[in-house]
Amino acid sequence: MKHEIETVAVRQSIFAGLWVCAEADLLMPAGVPGPCFDDDMWDFADVVGLPAQWGVSELRFNFRNVENPVWRLVAKEYSFALMAPAHPAVAHLPLAYRTARSIRTCSAKFGRLTGWLNWLSRNGVHSLAQVGDRECDGYLIEARKVRDRNSGAVVRTSGDGEVRAATRPVIELAFYGGLFPDDSYAEGYLPWKGRHPGTVDGTSDVWTANRTPEVEDELLRPLLAAALYVTEHIAPRIIELRKQVPDEAPASGNRYPRRPPIREFQQLLQRYVRSGRPLPQIYVAKVVERLNDGWSAEDPLLLLSLSHLAREAGFRQFRRPWIEELRPLFEKAVAQVGIEYPYGRDAELIRRADGEGEVPWTDPVSPRDVALQMSMLVWAAAVIVVAAVAGMRSCELMEFESDCCLPPEERAPGLFRYRVQGKLIKGQKLGGVRDEWVVVKEVWDAMRTAAAVTPSRERAGRIFGRFAFDSWSNQFRAWVNGHAGRRLGLDPIPDGAVTLRMLRRTLAVEMAYRPHGLMATKFALKHLHATTTEGYTRRPGGAQGKFLAEVQSLEETRNVEILVEEFENFQDGIMPAGRGATELVTFFEYIDELVKEHAADETNVLMNDTEILGLMRKRANILHIGLANYCWFADPSRALCLILADSTDADQPLIGMCDSARCPQATHHQRHRPVWAEHERRQKVFLGQLGVTRKLEGPRQQAELERTQRVLAEIDAAGADT
Repeated sequence: MKHEIETVAVRQSIFAGLWVCAEADLLMPAGVPGPCFDDDMWDFADVVGLPAQWGVSELRFNFRNVENPVWRLVAKEYSFALMAPAHPAVAHLPLAYRTARSIRTCSAKFGRLTGWLNWLSRNGVHSLAQVGDRECDGYLIEARKVRDRNSGAVVRTSGDGEVRAATRPVIELAFYGGLFPDDSYAEGYLPWKGRHPGTVDGTSDVWTANRTPEVEDELLRPLLAAALYVTEHIAPRIIELRKQVPDEAPASGNRYPRRPPIREFQQLLQRYVRSGRPLPQIYVAKVVERLNDGWSAEDPLLLLSLSHLAREAGFRQFRRPWIEELRPLFEKAVAQVGIEYPYGRDAELIRRADGEGEVPWTDPVSPRDVALQMSMLVWAAAVIVVAAVAGMRSCELMEFESDCCLPPEERAPGLFRYRVQGKLIKGQKLGGVRDEWVVVKEVWDAMRTAAAVTPSRERAGRIFGRFAFDSWSNQFRAWVNGHAGRRLGLDPIPDGAVTLRMLRRTLAVEMAYRPHGLMATKFALKHLHATTTEGYTRRPGGAQGKFLAEVQSLEETRNVEILVEEFENFQDGIMPAGRGATELVTFFEYIDELVKEHAADETNVLMNDTEILGLMRKRANILHIGLANYCWFADPSRALCLILADSTDADQPLIGMCDSARCPQATHHQRHRPVWAEHERRQKVFLGQLGVTRKLEGPRQQAELERTQRVLAEIDAAGADT
């Protein structure tokens, strides 16, 4: 059957002889034309401005993967049309896309189209004209299965997004049928009766709520704490340690002495013995290699780094034939001073993360550990901090270069603005757009330290380059949960999924739902919120605008949930306290009457529920969350914070300056009681520590304590009022 397919004559394409990059407006280096349409392999690796996030496999279109030679041409024409929609042969097609698709998008579509065409070939269909509902429905069943690459066994069911992506090229072939009239779907046929690809699997393709889960607090807290500990305390010391590691070989020296240089090694070993320094140890992988080469596990020289000693003695390498004559010297020295990793032996003491004493910041390590494992540790920690605190995407993180950290700007005495420069990739033309982010100092420090451990010759000048976050986060978790993390007093990181999308989602939820929660345990809320809001400074309303829109949507949802919860408390007899409580209770009484009236009118329940929800949303829109109160910002002229700041024309309260005990628009609720109780405890401790000479401070603090106690009494009374 396959032989019969391969002998079918292939027609001449209308795109034959064209250079794909020229037609698709993809910039190529001078003298490099790029792939020709007639090639069976399109390689776009030389295109100028490729994002770091794109992998090599995504830049190569291997049309030989399509089993039917006739359909290889169909796949080429489909891919060409997606990249060059302005070509005259494509522009006149009524259903063709008018916007050029990126190389990465076209690569993904080509891969899924290959799956469709090969599935047809393996099921006895050798012409697109034979395709009907039976074939489409059969392929849809197959598209819902995810198979193991090796065994072919079904391992899980595809998600809605995966099914939609798999079915798009199937339908889009009908849009471009005019390009291959000799082998296209039957005239007028549209797979799945022309329904939008998003509805093929029974789901809607319209926008739905973000389904990305948050990172659980139990996982995020130790993860972020460990990452910050590394970037603040470990990373600067790794940078200094890297400076002590020499190159693999000296620039000069004897390369191939004919006889073992006994005298040079004697002198070197004597220096080790006189100083009492242990001889250098090799890394674990080299030990395994020696054991595989036949070394005995009892050999006293098994762990000795011969190459390290050779470089110290002035030779480029240690030759194997030398070992027999030099062995007695080495064994004697090993017996006297032992073997240990050469770097970090006298590590500086730092305070443990749990505050229980001081420990050396590192155990002795090998040169390879310094160059690779420790650099990976800094990169992973920096990525976690930047993603969790600044909410950056992976495509943006991969573009940062070594000079990304701009000098801090002192906007006021002692107040600095920290910025990093990079590229926006998502939603931009190929090559991205240069932009800047305003970030908190912790993010700026993390980026700077990550840049410092990245050799300029690596990663094409980028700090992180293309990376797999799963691998980095797993290595980081293993380090924290291992000996090093325990020694430094880091809390273990529990098992659980962590992705960059989840970290970005968690930041949005933290800002919207828990403004005094997880992030505020380390950062000032107003600083974090302000810098994230300022975000992409050169392109306001761009990519950062989408993130802020998500935060705003979550804030609106949060406010409604809070209002509904407090209304239910009101119905249970748990009242709000504070000077704004009367207005809030009046509103709840009005809503309660509406609920009772509408409950009696069963003929108009839907309209009534919508009306009540509308009233609740309107009230929720003026809610602002404080650490120890709710602010119902209905009238700026009555807001105490704005009155004190002489800015009553503002449209937002100065929630950080709120004096909720005196503001007529503030309320206190049961959830705020722990904050006030802790405040009372600290005030009592402070008063008890005041000396007899603090005659003015004592009465002022006493008055503040009495006001706190009054607020607590009001909260308790409101909660007990039934």
